[in-house]
Amino acid sequence: MKYFKLIFSLMMIIFGGMGAADDLPRLGMTVLIAGLALGAHSIYTWRDNDNTPKLSLKDIDEEKAALLSENFDKAVTDYKYLQSRQGKLGDKEINSHLQRMQRTAKNLILHLEKHPERIPSAFKFIDYYQDRAVKIVQQYQELEETELSTDKVRDLKERMKSTLASLDEAYNEQFERVLNEQMLSVEAELKVMEQQLDAEGIKRPAITIDLGELDEDGNINYNPHSKQLGRKHKPKYGRPVADLNNLTIIPEGKRAMVIQRKLIQSALAIFFGALGAHKFYQGKNLSGFFRIILSITFVMLPLMSFIGFCEGIRYLFMSIDDFYLQYVDDEHDK
Repeated sequence: MKYFKLIFSLMMIIFGGMGAADDLPRLGMTVLIAGLALGAHSIYTWRDNDNTPKLSLKDIDEEKAALLSENFDKAVTDYKYLQSRQGKLGDKEINSHLQRMQRTAKNLILHLEKHPERIPSAFKFIDYYQDRAVKIVQQYQELEETELSTDKVRDLKERMKSTLASLDEAYNEQFERVLNEQMLSVEAELKVMEQQLDAEGIKRPAITIDLGELDEDGNINYNPHSKQLGRKHKPKYGRPVADLNNLTIIPEGKRAMVIQRKLIQSALAIFFGALGAHKFYQGKNLSGFFRIILSITFVMLPLMSFIGFCEGIRYLFMSIDDFYLQYVDDEHDK
């Protein structure tokens, strides 16, 4: 598919250039610009999608390294399958469960990439929980394809959704298990430091932060769209602890890429929106071609330009988190 997009973009550039230099300057320029946008998006996608986690097993013996690599590859394969199903199941609730699970799974897999020696602690996550999640999603999709709506089918779907919700909690528990050794080490170090401070008579103020509403388990209900967590929270001793505006759902190291993409997509929509350049950039080729067809009738060109301008302004003023969720998250995690 990626080669088809590149070849097709080259054909558009060639024919667009010929048309621009011949008797169809406007149509030729439209096709030329669309071809350039499609080609740029293809190259950008190739570069950015080459981010499959890879293990470094230099200091591990060959037999153990092979086992760790096999389990890690299975975790990545299952993760990519589940990621490909996000948003494609016919129920918003199950898609929501899957999205939360995938964020935890992604962070866990990236952690294992940095610490391959901890993969054995994640065997249950890899061989059982994520494996079962794949099977449940496959079976749910097969039930959807039957288009049956009997009581038994509906009941089975509800049980699948409930199980996925439980797996979300299981994912978190498995991640905590993997981190257990590290957390014990940090706790031991903190205990030594606290004892040292106490011995020197240095008081340690008790810090309490009001983070708003908590769920039944006492966990923070963080919503990236919520303004409640956007204020500075003050502890009892009177100084702000942290500016929680810095909370973000964007993975570490991805923020610069998201900002760059946000600016490029905004500029394409503002200046070349009538030609669907921003749609090609998003990978929505059909929508891009549709805009070109409307624009080359000339009657619709002003309207399509105005629509593109409005879309560009919306992209520009969207929050980084919202832009990541809507236009980057699904594509880059596949």
